[in-house]
Amino acid sequence: MKTSNHPRHSFIAPFLMFLVLLLPPLSFAGEENNNMSLNQDVIVVQGKVRTFNEETQTLALKTTKGEKLDILFDWNTALIGYSSLAEIKKGHGVKVWYTVGEKKNTAVKIEKKLDVGC
Repeated sequence: MKTSNHPRHSFIAPFLMFLVLLLPPLSFAGEENNNMSLNQDVIVVQGKVRTFNEETQTLALKTTKGEKLDILFDWNTALIGYSSLAEIKKGHGVKVWYTVGEKKNTAVKIEKKLDVGC
């Protein structure tokens, strides 16, 4: 039995593996929504930090719509623009992704918004 050593055959397997690994992440790219929920469980809100208590891991936020919102952090909360929770300060502009649970809102991700000034 003779096997083919044609160069095209050695290219197909790596190419198929590349497609399998690359295409699923690309299907989610660019689906971020700034004003509505990402899905029915995660809500996105923007505002300014009113208070932050690192010991109790709670953030009080005043949203851009003027609403006051309390959000809890946990070990799963991702930080963007912060290297640690200790860097979160009153007055920072933030964007927060959170879930609503029984009697509490839990942060999934918090992003520090850029300070814009002249």
